[in-house]
Amino acid sequence: MSHIIVIRSFKPGDELNCRDIIKDGVMSSMNAAFLGNVVKEFTFQMMILFAAVLFIFFGLPFLVCFSAIPAVICLTYVASFLLHTTKVMEVYQEITNISRLYMSNAFSCFWIAEAFEPLIMNRHPKDVHYTIMTEHQFRTSNIDVSLQAKRIVGTIGLTKSRNIEKGAWIKRLCVHKKYRRKGIATYLLNAAVQFSIKQGYSCANIVASEYTEGGRELCLNKGFELQQIYNKPVVGTFITTLMFELSYPIKNEDFYGTSRKYD
Repeated sequence: MSHIIVIRSFKPGDELNCRDIIKDGVMSSMNAAFLGNVVKEFTFQMMILFAAVLFIFFGLPFLVCFSAIPAVICLTYVASFLLHTTKVMEVYQEITNISRLYMSNAFSCFWIAEAFEPLIMNRHPKDVHYTIMTEHQFRTSNIDVSLQAKRIVGTIGLTKSRNIEKGAWIKRLCVHKKYRRKGIATYLLNAAVQFSIKQGYSCANIVASEYTEGGRELCLNKGFELQQIYNKPVVGTFITTLMFELSYPIKNEDFYGTSRKYD
């Protein structure tokens, strides 16, 4: 068994790799966000406004005024990049403090997906079948990985909600783009949900944007329910992002292991 992925708890020293995974996860939605912003009504209004200013106040030929269209598109791209970069900077602060924010009490936790692979990979990860297991399964399997390379390929965290009574928030669900569609996100979600059940939470919520459709569909397929949809301001009220709050309701029988199986 040469290709394994283990879902385990975060350990000090994992910060740098976690930061890279989450950064890529944040930036992966930038192109979709850019295209979404381009077709928003506010962007079209800015194109018309800029073209009118060039024509009326500067007396430029009408055809030249059409240069406002690519100019606004370029500005929209720059704005999308800067907004995502700002988000990455915020995430960096959180990742630097994972031990304090997630691992310092019994009601929070942070997990990673760690891949064990041959030192020399002659195939792309997307073409390889990985056996995914929990930390406990890995320890009891006695599999020798001393000669294999290790790489963090996924993350997820869970913290206590400040607004929902007995509720938990699932955050930072990210999987390296080369390792997606292998069930890793499902195992990470399972770890977070099972932890929330064990700790007595009434629900585990997660938020996804309109630009992360794949993650949203995964959660819905795994038993999460749509709680609410709202607009998150990006540039005041002019540009907003549609957000979906999903909730995994934990029933009384979950505490005794008799509810629906989550796998």
